[in-house]
Amino acid sequence: MHAWERTITVLLALSLLLPLGGIARADDQNKPHAVIVVGTLHYSPELTMPVFAEELERFGFRTTVIMGEGNPEKKTENVLPGIEALADADVAIFFMRFLNLPDKEWQPIEDYLTSGRPVIGLRTANHAIRFPKDHPRAAWNDGFGRRALGTPYIVHQTSETKISVVAKHRKHPVMTNVTKTNWESLGTLYLTRLEGGVVPLVIGTGEGKPRLLEKSFGPIMVNESESDIVAWAWENEWGGKVFGTTFGHPGDFAEESFVRMLVNGTCWAVDHPLPSADDRITTWKIGRVDK
Repeated sequence: MHAWERTITVLLALSLLLPLGGIARADDQNKPHAVIVVGTLHYSPELTMPVFAEELERFGFRTTVIMGEGNPEKKTENVLPGIEALADADVAIFFMRFLNLPDKEWQPIEDYLTSGRPVIGLRTANHAIRFPKDHPRAAWNDGFGRRALGTPYIVHQTSETKISVVAKHRKHPVMTNVTKTNWESLGTLYLTRLEGGVVPLVIGTGEGKPRLLEKSFGPIMVNESESDIVAWAWENEWGGKVFGTTFGHPGDFAEESFVRMLVNGTCWAVDHPLPSADDRITTWKIGRVDK
């Protein structure tokens, strides 16, 4: 293990004893403000996002982590306490899943997105919202992923994912000093339906059961082996820079290439200096026990 690789094993019951609302870090108001919104327990972002916030601070950000108590997917009130911090954000990082938010918690998110400020979405963020079908904001169930990040949720495979960097776009700022061209992610492959103008940065290949899906946009046949884009750059309809990725399994945070991409993507989004090749990138081996 490298000296800068940390091992984190946390009982879920203990992890939920974090302070409610925003965890404010650093007070230098001249630094770009990254607001990280954690709205699921799937893939343990309640463990990975606070340590990633610390990594961003090493590279000159001030950060706020928005994270409520309990399982946010089962709540309809006080889901994301402190979400009003988005009003002061220079970049928002979303790791949410199937949230039914009250108006007072949804509105700061919509206001942020439509302001044209940058958006970063991890793993389940492309299906961040699940309002009831008759809800006046139900269009955001698909629209958050599609309009804000570049793809709605389609389906995922069942195997680990073989990763390869897109050679054509290796000079994109997000890929700066990412030296590996291939690795393996412990997470399953998410299939995408990306919008026009997306710049594909990384491709994944995963295995699963062949099946026919009948989606709202039409039927789709999922093959036993599928390849798809797992990290991309984009500009959404409001003019916001986007770094979208279906990485986000806790095992991904043990891979320097992914963590560097995530740091780079955050820096690129706000025109902040990128880490140099000599700058070490922290990785974490994160274990979780549900009790």
